[in-house]
Amino acid sequence: MASFKSHPFFYTSLLLIGAVTAGEAWLVFSQRSQAAKLAADIETKQQELDAFARQNPFPSKDNVAAVEADRAQAEKTRGEIREVLRSSGETANKLSSAQVPASTTDAYFDIASYVERVRGSAQQAGIQLAADNLLGFSLYASTGPERELIAAVFKQRQYADYLLGVLVAARPRSILSLQRERPLTPEQKQQVADALASGQPSPFASSGEGADYFVIDPRTSARVPGFVDTTPFRFSFTGTTMALRSVLNELARFELPVVVRSVEVEPLNKGDSTPVRQAPAAANPFSAFGGEGSATASAEAVKPLVEQTDSRFVVTVEFISLVEKNAQAETPAAPNS
Repeated sequence: MASFKSHPFFYTSLLLIGAVTAGEAWLVFSQRSQAAKLAADIETKQQELDAFARQNPFPSKDNVAAVEADRAQAEKTRGEIREVLRSSGETANKLSSAQVPASTTDAYFDIASYVERVRGSAQQAGIQLAADNLLGFSLYASTGPERELIAAVFKQRQYADYLLGVLVAARPRSILSLQRERPLTPEQKQQVADALASGQPSPFASSGEGADYFVIDPRTSARVPGFVDTTPFRFSFTGTTMALRSVLNELARFELPVVVRSVEVEPLNKGDSTPVRQAPAAANPFSAFGGEGSATASAEAVKPLVEQTDSRFVVTVEFISLVEKNAQAETPAAPNS
């Protein structure tokens, strides 16, 4: 104690030096412990990396080439589908080059001209058509569609004109009706999207508004939101199966991207069993299969395999178009009336 009292500064310095030395020793120890722990972690990670490398998780050059070939083939197939659905024939070019009516009044006269044109063709072909049948556009008997719907209704009118032209050429007994899907404004389309996103039914799901509209069964529709859009129609007529076959064969030519979704048949005159005149045996394609007396039997006395009785047919079709990912809203605004 005497030495400390006689040299307090010296001994205080010694104590401070000792404390600093002890602190540094502890720091070195802790840092070495931390470094050792980090080294162990690094070794563990290195072992994991080596294990992954041995498993070869990344695709080999052969796998990359195979994936690239599949991608190129998928793009080629997609391009071919787009070309088919784009349709570049005379009918498709005529429809695509047609001028959209500039006003509600122009749209009204376009629809009226369509009705008169189809009615004249039907009359010339001897096809029955009710005088009050406006062929899917009875809502516009006295006025045209609202401005925001002019382009959509005009597109439907073009498709309807094509369908009824095919039907008239098939010469059915009568044309009963043509129905289309209700066109929607951009605001209404947004309402539908919001309702479907929240799990609610579309507020425009019911057909409503007379006989012009119908709702296609979504289970049979080719529509895929965001990828494939469709314009559905349903038309009905009476006649023989020959008329139906003619319609289906013409649609199968695919002048426009249209697919048949369903065909309903309701026979008429079910109690009528009167035989129908059959072609002579020499012209009968079934005569080659024989049958006793088939070569000499009277054509009027032989009942045909399928009787050509009238039926009521209901055909549902969809015009297909692919949705362009980078496209803007597809419904263009028509000029003001």
